[in-house]
Amino acid sequence: MKILITPFALLWSIQGLSHSLVSVSDTSRIDIDTLSQQNITTSIPEDNFVYQPIRNPFIMADYFSDYPTWLALEESLQHWSGAMGIDPRVLLTTLAINHDWSPEDPATEASIQYYTEELKLVASHLSQYYYHIKEQSFSSDNAATYAIMVELNQPDLWPTWLDVYHRWFGEPKMVERDSQSSPPNMQWPWRIGYRWVPNGPHSHTGSGFPLSSVDVSYDWPRWGGETYSVTAAHEGYVSVFSRCQLRVTHPDGWATNYYHMDGIEVQNRAWVEKNDRLGTYATQRNEALCQGGSSTGPHLHFSLLLDGRFQSLQNVWFGPYRVDVGRYSYDSSCQYSWMFDNRTNIKRCFWYRVDNPES
Repeated sequence: MKILITPFALLWSIQGLSHSLVSVSDTSRIDIDTLSQQNITTSIPEDNFVYQPIRNPFIMADYFSDYPTWLALEESLQHWSGAMGIDPRVLLTTLAINHDWSPEDPATEASIQYYTEELKLVASHLSQYYYHIKEQSFSSDNAATYAIMVELNQPDLWPTWLDVYHRWFGEPKMVERDSQSSPPNMQWPWRIGYRWVPNGPHSHTGSGFPLSSVDVSYDWPRWGGETYSVTAAHEGYVSVFSRCQLRVTHPDGWATNYYHMDGIEVQNRAWVEKNDRLGTYATQRNEALCQGGSSTGPHLHFSLLLDGRFQSLQNVWFGPYRVDVGRYSYDSSCQYSWMFDNRTNIKRCFWYRVDNPES
């Protein structure tokens, strides 16, 4: 089997262009054995911890209509729920316990700015804790509950957390699943007939696991450079999280996330077909990071999920290309991380321009 490397790949420093969307959380302090010894009589189901915007949608006004000034948090809340995969109800409850947020308090410009930043941090922490626990202990049915307890930093606050959650949102909703074992027939997230450059698989945060995401761009320009159309990798229902992020969810539970967008052209809950135009990836940093975060230049941050959980791209197909993710985020060795083209039996290294043929 051949491995194909081109001079284009050698012109770029992989590590120089890799990045984390958010700061790395300290997962070393998580002691699963200690957590498992806690007397947890009630836990939160994982289906209610992760964000599934089609099966379990959230609109802030449905719960806090009596406090309209706080609805200014909606876009930030939706954005970080989508990017980190954590349900908005979980974020708001944790914000209340850890950071004293209450909808009954006055919503000033300063307080909205403060809690907007805290939402990002809480979402990042919970997501990184959750996937770390899942990676370390696959048998754990309480990964979601443990992640929240780590963020609370005081296990005895768990009953208080549950009380606030139930008071605001009621009992966790049973989320129906109709998931298939294999992803839908997918293409790359750009127009059929064009050739773009994907970089190495990485986690949705840029560190840790699963390696669910890949960054793609037509030519990896600097900020201000020309950018191009982003298209749906598969058919499904749209969830617009913010000005720069959306998700497309297939009816069987598989979904793809599209981040660092600009000029989103589809409506929330609209149905799109594979290869339908969604918008473009942003040319300006403030557009790509409409709610903060990190990015090194114009590109699309593209992720795969199942039932609201980020999924490894290992052995996932995009048209004729099957992905091997490598050993860790942004693995630059083509001995471990590549795209296998089943038309030619050639392994193509990441940072190599690949086509998007019509299937």
